[in-house]
Amino acid sequence: MSVEATRDRRGAAIAVCGGLLVVAGAILPWMSLFAGLQRYSGMAGLYGRLMFAGGALSVASGVAIAWRPRERLRYAVGALGLVLVLFSGWILMGLGATPRALGGHPFLIARPGPGPFVVVAGALALATLLLPNKGEYRNAH
Repeated sequence: MSVEATRDRRGAAIAVCGGLLVVAGAILPWMSLFAGLQRYSGMAGLYGRLMFAGGALSVASGVAIAWRPRERLRYAVGALGLVLVLFSGWILMGLGATPRALGGHPFLIARPGPGPFVVVAGALALATLLLPNKGEYRNAH
């Protein structure tokens, strides 16, 4: 097995695992109310569905990278990861403001869930595909 094949598998594994983390984060609760009695998944809204779609696209692209390695596809998945990092950071800022706005209500007890943080972790993993590859695709064509 050549070094190129090992690195291609590493990139594919990063794309698949990072995409799965983004998908899992979209499904996990993003917000809980009433001290955790009522939970809202990311799939309840448009932003969570967009994150889910981005994660699913990353998983499919990771399989494509493993099957037929292409440098452009690897960088495209890394760029998607960077977009997901920026988007999830924007969501985290808004999500942080929501419990503060609802904090004065004595019965709501709003708290952020683990979902957006898992999405950020997966998106950061995907964004690492933008790092230089040191010639790993020289003989891939």
